[in-house]
Amino acid sequence: MVGANPIKIAFLLCVLQAVAAQAQTAPLWVTNQGAAFPDKDWLSVVETGKDRASAQTAAMNALARVFKTDVQSMTRAYEEFAQTVSESGDKKIAAFSESQDFAQEVKTSSNVTGLVGVQTEVWTAADGMVYANARMNRKDCAARYTAMIRENEQVIQLLKQTAAENPATFEAFESLSFAANVAAVTDNFQSLLEVLDVSAAGRRPEYGNADTVRTLAQAEARSIAIIIQVEGDVSNRMSRAFSSFFTKRDFRAAASGDSAYVLYAILELENADVGNQRIKYVRYLLMATLEDRNGKEVFSFSVNDRQGQATESAARQRALQAAEAAINSGSFAAAFDAYLASLLFQSTRSHETRQRFIE
Repeated sequence: MVGANPIKIAFLLCVLQAVAAQAQTAPLWVTNQGAAFPDKDWLSVVETGKDRASAQTAAMNALARVFKTDVQSMTRAYEEFAQTVSESGDKKIAAFSESQDFAQEVKTSSNVTGLVGVQTEVWTAADGMVYANARMNRKDCAARYTAMIRENEQVIQLLKQTAAENPATFEAFESLSFAANVAAVTDNFQSLLEVLDVSAAGRRPEYGNADTVRTLAQAEARSIAIIIQVEGDVSNRMSRAFSSFFTKRDFRAAASGDSAYVLYAILELENADVGNQRIKYVRYLLMATLEDRNGKEVFSFSVNDRQGQATESAARQRALQAAEAAINSGSFAAAFDAYLASLLFQSTRSHETRQRFIE
Protein backbone atom coordinates (compact mmCIF):
# COMPACT_ATOMS: atom_id res chain seq x y z
CA MET A 1 0.00 0.00 0.00
CA VAL A 2 3.15 2.20 0.02
CA GLY A 3 2.59 5.23 -2.12
CA ALA A 4 -1.13 4.55 -2.50
CA ASN A 5 -3.39 7.50 -3.00
CA PRO A 6 -5.15 8.25 0.33
CA ILE A 7 -8.25 9.44 -1.50
CA LYS A 8 -8.57 6.19 -3.46
CA ILE A 9 -8.07 4.20 -0.28
CA ALA A 10 -10.79 6.14 1.47
CA PHE A 11 -13.14 5.62 -1.50
CA LEU A 12 -12.51 1.86 -1.55
CA LEU A 13 -13.16 1.67 2.17
CA CYS A 14 -16.47 3.45 1.72
CA VAL A 15 -17.49 1.05 -1.04
CA LEU A 16 -16.52 -1.97 1.05
CA GLN A 17 -18.42 -0.59 4.04
CA ALA A 18 -21.51 0.00 1.87
CA VAL A 19 -21.35 -3.54 0.47
CA ALA A 20 -20.90 -4.95 3.95
CA ALA A 21 -23.80 -2.89 5.28
CA GLN A 22 -26.00 -4.00 2.40
CA ALA A 23 -25.12 -7.65 2.96
CA GLN A 24 -25.99 -7.26 6.64
CA THR A 25 -29.30 -5.51 6.16
CA ALA A 26 -30.69 -7.29 3.07
CA PRO A 27 -33.56 -9.60 4.08
CA LEU A 28 -33.08 -13.31 3.64
CA TRP A 29 -35.73 -13.39 0.90
CA VAL A 30 -33.44 -11.15 -1.20
CA THR A 31 -30.28 -13.16 -0.71
CA ASN A 32 -31.81 -16.66 -0.44
CA GLN A 33 -35.52 -16.75 -1.24
CA GLY A 34 -35.72 -20.55 -1.06
CA ALA A 35 -34.44 -20.55 2.50
CA ALA A 36 -36.74 -17.71 3.56
CA PHE A 37 -39.87 -19.21 2.03
CA PRO A 38 -39.51 -22.92 1.23
CA ASP A 39 -41.55 -24.03 -1.77
CA LYS A 40 -43.33 -26.76 0.19
CA ASP A 41 -44.92 -24.07 2.36
CA TRP A 42 -44.95 -20.98 0.14
CA LEU A 43 -45.45 -19.66 -3.35
CA SER A 44 -43.00 -16.78 -3.43
CA VAL A 45 -41.58 -14.46 -6.09
CA VAL A 46 -39.11 -11.59 -5.97
CA GLU A 47 -38.98 -8.79 -8.54
CA THR A 48 -37.16 -5.48 -8.77
CA GLY A 49 -38.09 -2.00 -9.87
CA LYS A 50 -36.94 1.58 -9.92
CA ASP A 51 -39.41 2.46 -7.19
CA ARG A 52 -41.71 0.82 -4.68
CA ALA A 53 -44.83 0.86 -6.89
CA SER A 54 -43.15 -0.64 -9.97
CA ALA A 55 -41.44 -3.34 -7.91
CA GLN A 56 -44.68 -4.35 -6.19
CA THR A 57 -46.57 -4.40 -9.49
CA ALA A 58 -43.89 -6.57 -11.05
CA ALA A 59 -44.03 -8.97 -8.10
CA MET A 60 -47.84 -9.26 -8.22
CA ASN A 61 -47.78 -9.86 -11.97
CA ALA A 62 -45.09 -12.51 -11.51
CA LEU A 63 -47.17 -14.23 -8.85
CA ALA A 64 -50.22 -14.18 -11.13
CA ARG A 65 -48.13 -15.82 -13.87
CA VAL A 66 -47.34 -18.70 -11.50
CA PHE A 67 -51.08 -19.43 -11.51
CA LYS A 68 -51.37 -18.76 -15.26
CA THR A 69 -54.22 -16.39 -14.44
CA ASP A 70 -55.88 -14.42 -17.23
CA VAL A 71 -56.02 -11.24 -15.17
CA GLN A 72 -58.00 -9.15 -17.64
CA SER A 73 -60.85 -11.57 -18.27
CA MET A 74 -61.09 -12.70 -14.66
CA THR A 75 -61.11 -9.09 -13.44
CA ARG A 76 -64.37 -8.55 -15.31
CA ALA A 77 -65.86 -11.73 -13.85
CA TYR A 78 -64.75 -10.80 -10.33
CA GLU A 79 -66.17 -7.29 -10.64
CA GLU A 80 -69.54 -8.57 -11.88
CA PHE A 81 -69.61 -11.15 -9.11
CA ALA A 82 -68.71 -8.58 -6.46
CA GLN A 83 -71.28 -6.10 -7.75
CA THR A 84 -74.09 -8.64 -7.63
CA VAL A 85 -73.05 -10.00 -4.26
CA SER A 86 -72.95 -6.47 -2.87
CA GLU A 87 -76.17 -5.22 -4.40
CA SER A 88 -79.07 -6.48 -6.47
CA GLY A 89 -81.50 -3.72 -7.26
CA ASP A 90 -82.40 -2.10 -3.95
CA LYS A 91 -81.75 -5.28 -1.96
CA LYS A 92 -78.52 -6.06 -0.19
CA ILE A 93 -77.38 -9.64 -0.56
CA ALA A 94 -75.81 -11.16 2.54
CA ALA A 95 -74.34 -14.11 0.70
CA PHE A 96 -71.68 -15.71 2.90
CA SER A 97 -68.83 -14.25 4.88
CA GLU A 98 -66.05 -15.42 2.55
CA SER A 99 -67.85 -14.18 -0.55
CA GLN A 100 -68.54 -10.82 1.09
CA ASP A 101 -64.92 -10.43 2.14
CA PHE A 102 -63.72 -11.28 -1.34
CA ALA A 103 -66.28 -8.93 -2.90
CA GLN A 104 -64.98 -6.11 -0.72
CA GLU A 105 -61.40 -6.86 -1.78
CA VAL A 106 -62.43 -6.70 -5.42
CA LYS A 107 -64.26 -3.40 -4.98
CA THR A 108 -61.27 -1.75 -3.26
CA SER A 109 -58.55 -3.15 -5.54
CA SER A 110 -57.36 -1.41 -8.69
CA ASN A 111 -55.55 -4.51 -9.99
CA VAL A 112 -57.72 -7.52 -9.36
CA THR A 113 -55.90 -10.80 -9.89
CA GLY A 114 -58.20 -13.01 -7.88
CA LEU A 115 -55.36 -13.84 -5.53
CA VAL A 116 -56.28 -13.71 -1.86
CA GLY A 117 -54.05 -13.88 1.18
CA VAL A 118 -51.09 -12.33 -0.63
CA GLN A 119 -48.34 -10.96 1.61
CA THR A 120 -45.89 -8.39 0.28
CA GLU A 121 -42.59 -7.00 1.51
CA VAL A 122 -40.34 -4.32 0.02
CA TRP A 123 -36.67 -3.54 0.56
CA THR A 124 -34.50 -0.81 -0.99
CA ALA A 125 -30.83 -1.51 -1.60
CA ALA A 126 -28.06 1.03 -1.11
CA ASP A 127 -27.83 1.55 -4.88
CA GLY A 128 -31.51 2.53 -5.01
CA MET A 129 -32.76 -0.72 -6.51
CA VAL A 130 -36.10 -1.71 -4.97
CA TYR A 131 -36.86 -5.37 -4.29
CA ALA A 132 -40.40 -6.64 -3.77
CA ASN A 133 -41.53 -10.01 -2.51
CA ALA A 134 -45.06 -11.32 -3.06
CA ARG A 135 -45.94 -14.60 -1.43
CA MET A 136 -48.81 -16.85 -0.44
CA ASN A 137 -48.78 -19.42 2.32
CA ARG A 138 -49.96 -22.63 0.69
CA LYS A 139 -51.86 -24.03 3.68
CA ASP A 140 -53.56 -20.80 4.76
CA CYS A 141 -54.52 -19.66 1.26
CA ALA A 142 -55.68 -23.12 0.21
CA ALA A 143 -57.99 -23.17 3.24
CA ARG A 144 -59.50 -19.85 2.24
CA TYR A 145 -60.03 -20.82 -1.39
CA THR A 146 -61.60 -24.08 -0.24
CA ALA A 147 -64.02 -22.13 1.96
CA MET A 148 -64.99 -19.80 -0.88
CA ILE A 149 -65.48 -22.70 -3.27
CA ARG A 150 -67.73 -24.53 -0.81
CA GLU A 151 -69.78 -21.38 -0.16
CA ASN A 152 -70.16 -20.65 -3.85
CA GLU A 153 -71.22 -24.23 -4.48
CA GLN A 154 -74.07 -23.61 -2.04
CA VAL A 155 -74.90 -20.31 -3.76
CA ILE A 156 -75.08 -22.04 -7.16
CA GLN A 157 -77.19 -24.89 -5.80
CA LEU A 158 -79.69 -22.48 -4.23
CA LEU A 159 -79.88 -20.46 -7.44
CA LYS A 160 -80.56 -23.64 -9.42
CA GLN A 161 -83.30 -24.56 -6.96
CA THR A 162 -84.83 -21.11 -7.38
CA ALA A 163 -84.87 -21.59 -11.14
CA ALA A 164 -86.44 -25.04 -10.84
CA GLU A 165 -89.25 -23.60 -8.71
CA ASN A 166 -90.05 -20.94 -11.34
CA PRO A 167 -89.63 -22.60 -14.76
CA ALA A 168 -89.84 -20.61 -18.01
CA THR A 169 -89.68 -17.28 -16.20
CA PHE A 170 -87.33 -14.33 -16.26
CA GLU A 171 -86.70 -14.99 -12.56
CA ALA A 172 -85.37 -18.45 -13.38
CA PHE A 173 -83.21 -17.11 -16.20
CA GLU A 174 -81.70 -14.38 -14.01
CA SER A 175 -80.97 -16.86 -11.21
CA LEU A 176 -79.15 -19.18 -13.61
CA SER A 177 -77.32 -16.28 -15.27
CA PHE A 178 -75.94 -15.21 -11.92
CA ALA A 179 -75.16 -18.83 -11.08
CA ALA A 180 -73.08 -19.01 -14.28
CA ASN A 181 -71.17 -15.90 -13.22
CA VAL A 182 -70.54 -17.36 -9.77
CA ALA A 183 -69.43 -20.59 -11.42
CA ALA A 184 -66.93 -18.75 -13.65
CA VAL A 185 -65.36 -17.15 -10.60
CA THR A 186 -65.41 -20.43 -8.69
CA ASP A 187 -63.80 -22.30 -11.58
CA ASN A 188 -60.88 -19.91 -11.30
CA PHE A 189 -60.76 -20.37 -7.53
CA GLN A 190 -60.50 -24.11 -8.15
CA SER A 191 -57.63 -23.61 -10.61
CA LEU A 192 -55.79 -21.41 -8.11
CA LEU A 193 -56.40 -23.93 -5.34
CA GLU A 194 -54.92 -26.75 -7.40
CA VAL A 195 -51.68 -24.78 -7.76
CA LEU A 196 -51.52 -24.24 -4.01
CA ASP A 197 -52.56 -27.81 -3.18
CA VAL A 198 -52.11 -30.41 -5.92
CA SER A 199 -54.36 -32.86 -4.08
CA ALA A 200 -57.32 -30.52 -4.71
CA ALA A 201 -57.47 -31.72 -8.33
CA GLY A 202 -59.43 -34.72 -7.14
CA ARG A 203 -62.06 -32.57 -5.39
CA ARG A 204 -63.96 -30.88 -8.22
CA PRO A 205 -67.01 -28.67 -7.52
CA GLU A 206 -70.38 -30.42 -7.58
CA TYR A 207 -71.91 -28.07 -10.18
CA GLY A 208 -69.45 -29.23 -12.86
CA ASN A 209 -68.11 -26.06 -14.41
CA ALA A 210 -69.25 -22.65 -15.63
CA ASP A 211 -70.06 -23.96 -19.11
CA THR A 212 -72.45 -26.49 -17.61
CA VAL A 213 -74.33 -23.79 -15.70
CA ARG A 214 -74.22 -21.40 -18.65
CA THR A 215 -75.88 -24.08 -20.80
CA LEU A 216 -78.69 -24.31 -18.23
CA ALA A 217 -79.20 -20.53 -18.39
CA GLN A 218 -79.35 -20.60 -22.20
CA ALA A 219 -81.87 -23.43 -22.16
CA GLU A 220 -83.98 -21.50 -19.64
CA ALA A 221 -83.89 -18.44 -21.89
CA ARG A 222 -85.13 -20.44 -24.86
CA SER A 223 -88.06 -21.71 -22.79
CA ILE A 224 -89.33 -18.16 -22.22
CA ALA A 225 -91.85 -16.99 -24.82
CA ILE A 226 -92.97 -13.39 -25.32
CA ILE A 227 -96.04 -12.42 -27.36
CA ILE A 228 -95.51 -8.97 -28.88
CA GLN A 229 -98.45 -6.72 -29.65
CA VAL A 230 -97.82 -3.16 -30.83
CA GLU A 231 -100.60 -0.68 -31.49
CA GLY A 232 -99.94 2.00 -34.10
CA ASP A 233 -97.10 0.04 -35.68
CA VAL A 234 -98.32 0.36 -39.27
CA SER A 235 -95.11 -0.92 -40.86
CA ASN A 236 -94.39 -3.51 -38.11
CA ARG A 237 -91.00 -1.91 -37.47
CA MET A 238 -91.45 -1.77 -33.71
CA SER A 239 -92.70 -5.35 -33.60
CA ARG A 240 -89.61 -6.49 -35.47
CA ALA A 241 -87.37 -4.40 -33.22
CA PHE A 242 -88.86 -5.92 -30.06
CA SER A 243 -88.63 -9.40 -31.55
CA SER A 244 -84.98 -8.86 -32.48
CA PHE A 245 -84.24 -7.53 -29.01
CA PHE A 246 -85.60 -10.60 -27.25
CA THR A 247 -84.25 -13.22 -29.67
CA LYS A 248 -80.74 -11.79 -29.41
CA ARG A 249 -80.98 -12.61 -25.71
CA ASP A 250 -82.10 -16.17 -26.57
CA PHE A 251 -85.73 -15.55 -25.57
CA ARG A 252 -88.49 -16.57 -27.99
CA ALA A 253 -90.88 -14.20 -29.72
CA ALA A 254 -94.16 -16.13 -29.98
CA ALA A 255 -97.43 -15.60 -31.80
CA SER A 256 -99.47 -17.20 -29.00
CA GLY A 257 -99.15 -19.38 -25.93
CA ASP A 258 -100.84 -19.88 -22.58
CA SER A 259 -97.60 -19.73 -20.61
CA ALA A 260 -96.10 -16.80 -22.51
CA TYR A 261 -95.36 -13.30 -21.35
CA VAL A 262 -97.17 -10.56 -23.29
CA LEU A 263 -95.55 -7.29 -24.27
CA TYR A 264 -98.14 -4.61 -25.06
CA ALA A 265 -96.76 -1.50 -26.75
CA ILE A 266 -98.17 1.68 -28.25
CA LEU A 267 -96.43 3.80 -30.86
CA GLU A 268 -97.64 7.32 -31.55
CA LEU A 269 -96.22 9.74 -34.12
CA GLU A 270 -97.32 13.35 -34.46
CA ASN A 271 -96.09 16.49 -36.13
CA ALA A 272 -94.43 18.95 -33.79
CA ASP A 273 -94.73 22.62 -34.65
CA VAL A 274 -91.75 24.49 -33.22
CA GLY A 275 -92.08 27.58 -35.40
CA ASN A 276 -89.24 26.62 -37.73
CA GLN A 277 -90.21 26.97 -41.37
CA ARG A 278 -87.17 25.14 -42.74
CA ILE A 279 -87.14 22.07 -40.46
CA LYS A 280 -90.07 19.72 -39.99
CA TYR A 281 -90.30 17.88 -36.67
CA VAL A 282 -92.08 14.66 -35.75
CA ARG A 283 -92.50 13.57 -32.15
CA TYR A 284 -92.66 9.91 -31.23
CA LEU A 285 -94.05 8.28 -28.10
CA LEU A 286 -93.33 4.63 -27.35
CA MET A 287 -94.93 2.97 -24.33
CA ALA A 288 -94.65 -0.69 -23.34
CA THR A 289 -95.82 -2.94 -20.53
CA LEU A 290 -94.89 -6.56 -19.92
CA GLU A 291 -97.37 -8.95 -18.31
CA ASP A 292 -96.54 -12.37 -16.93
CA ARG A 293 -98.48 -15.56 -17.62
CA ASN A 294 -101.03 -14.58 -14.95
CA GLY A 295 -101.71 -11.20 -16.54
CA LYS A 296 -99.79 -9.29 -13.89
CA GLU A 297 -97.82 -6.27 -15.07
CA VAL A 298 -94.17 -6.80 -14.18
CA PHE A 299 -92.40 -4.18 -16.26
CA SER A 300 -93.28 -0.87 -17.91
CA PHE A 301 -91.42 1.59 -20.09
CA SER A 302 -91.96 4.80 -22.00
CA VAL A 303 -89.85 7.13 -24.09
CA ASN A 304 -90.64 10.18 -26.21
CA ASP A 305 -88.58 12.55 -28.28
CA ARG A 306 -88.71 14.49 -31.52
CA GLN A 307 -86.69 14.32 -34.71
CA GLY A 308 -86.24 17.03 -37.32
CA GLN A 309 -85.53 16.82 -41.03
CA ALA A 310 -86.06 18.91 -44.13
CA THR A 311 -89.34 17.16 -44.92
CA GLU A 312 -92.10 15.68 -42.82
CA SER A 313 -91.60 12.27 -44.43
CA ALA A 314 -87.88 12.26 -43.62
CA ALA A 315 -88.59 13.43 -40.05
CA ARG A 316 -91.09 10.59 -39.63
CA GLN A 317 -88.50 8.06 -40.80
CA ARG A 318 -85.92 9.50 -38.43
CA ALA A 319 -88.41 9.27 -35.54
CA LEU A 320 -89.03 5.60 -36.33
CA GLN A 321 -85.29 4.96 -36.44
CA ALA A 322 -84.88 6.65 -33.06
CA ALA A 323 -87.65 4.49 -31.56
CA GLU A 324 -85.98 1.35 -32.97
CA ALA A 325 -82.64 2.40 -31.49
CA ALA A 326 -84.28 2.97 -28.11
CA ILE A 327 -85.53 -0.62 -28.18
CA ASN A 328 -82.38 -2.35 -29.39
CA SER A 329 -79.63 -0.48 -27.57
CA GLY A 330 -81.06 2.58 -25.88
CA SER A 331 -83.31 3.32 -22.95
CA PHE A 332 -85.60 0.28 -23.37
CA ALA A 333 -82.61 -2.08 -23.40
CA ALA A 334 -81.17 -0.45 -20.28
CA ALA A 335 -84.51 -0.49 -18.46
CA PHE A 336 -85.18 -4.14 -19.30
CA ASP A 337 -81.71 -5.22 -18.18
CA ALA A 338 -82.28 -3.35 -14.91
CA TYR A 339 -85.60 -5.16 -14.54
CA LEU A 340 -83.89 -8.54 -14.96
CA ALA A 341 -81.25 -7.60 -12.39
CA SER A 342 -83.97 -6.65 -9.90
CA LEU A 343 -85.46 -10.14 -10.10
CA LEU A 344 -82.52 -11.89 -8.48
CA PHE A 345 -83.74 -13.79 -5.42
CA GLN A 346 -87.18 -12.11 -5.48
CA SER A 347 -89.00 -15.24 -6.61
CA THR A 348 -87.29 -17.61 -4.19
CA ARG A 349 -89.85 -19.59 -2.25
CA SER A 350 -87.39 -21.19 0.11
CA HIS A 351 -87.40 -19.49 3.51
CA GLU A 352 -83.86 -20.70 4.09
CA THR A 353 -82.70 -19.15 0.84
CA ARG A 354 -84.34 -15.83 1.66
CA GLN A 355 -82.77 -15.73 5.11
CA ARG A 356 -79.32 -16.58 3.82
CA PHE A 357 -79.34 -14.16 0.92
CA ILE A 358 -81.60 -11.20 1.50
CA GLU A 359 -81.34 -8.71 4.32
